Amino acid sequence: MESYPWWTEEQKKFALEVHEFVKEVLPRDAETRWTREFPWDVFEKIGERGYNGAAIPKEYGGLGLGATGACIAVEQIGHMPGIGRAFGGNMLGGLRQLIEHGTEEQKRRFLPRIARGEIGAIVITEPFVGTDASALETTARADGDVYVLNGKKRYIVSAGLANRYMVYARTSNKPEDIKSYRHITAFIVEKGMAGFTVEKMNEIIGFSNIQNGALDFTDVRIPISNRLGNEGDGWRVMTAGLNFERTLISAMVAGWID
Repeated sequence: MESYPWWTEEQKKFALEVHEFVKEVLPRDAETRWTREFPWDVFEKIGERGYNGAAIPKEYGGLGLGATGACIAVEQIGHMPGIGRAFGGNMLGGLRQLIEHGTEEQKRRFLPRIARGEIGAIVITEPFVGTDASALETTARADGDVYVLNGKKRYIVSAGLANRYMVYARTSNKPEDIKSYRHITAFIVEKGMAGFTVEKMNEIIGFSNIQNGALDFTDVRIPISNRLGNEGDGWRVMTAGLNFERTLISAMVAGWID
């Protein structure tokens, strides 16, 4: 694997380690593409090795290798498309958002779980609003110390598999808030919350051993402790994540074509 001038010795060593690991488990990934099952055994091995924590600071249980370390891991694990999507989705599932906008309590609660291999998902796309990520129709209404979430999302990688969902919802219809992108708020929705269900699974080319589906939120009560940033900070939280996520996706694609 080619290294780059800015890589540290620790990152170079990490790249070789992940490369050898992928060579070892690649046959198992190929097998699951035919059987259309998610290879939990391989994903668990990835978690045991701590690769999910490549970009997570060491004080939260990660490897502290930064965005470069995350890209190294995603490129190599991207040789296994299904596992690669879940692995990338795990780090995409709110990691950068938590690091930049999470409270200390949220970081202590969620980042170690990500580092250990808990699967996460990014939840932006909706059925009826096209590609404008700011035109969300899913709503979240404040009700005391909770928010009540209602709406639908679609084309969500790891739908049903993930334990943690980085969800964006509209919290204001005021024209001045919409104009200044202050009408969206970010939440972490956890699997098992009442009213949160997988509505359907999609048949998508290239997703033979990883789930992609539509989600439904019906009066899901989210504690305020699962809100990232303040109300109205959702666009800032989203773009912080997307800047990091698109970098990882580029690395993943390099793994597909290598």
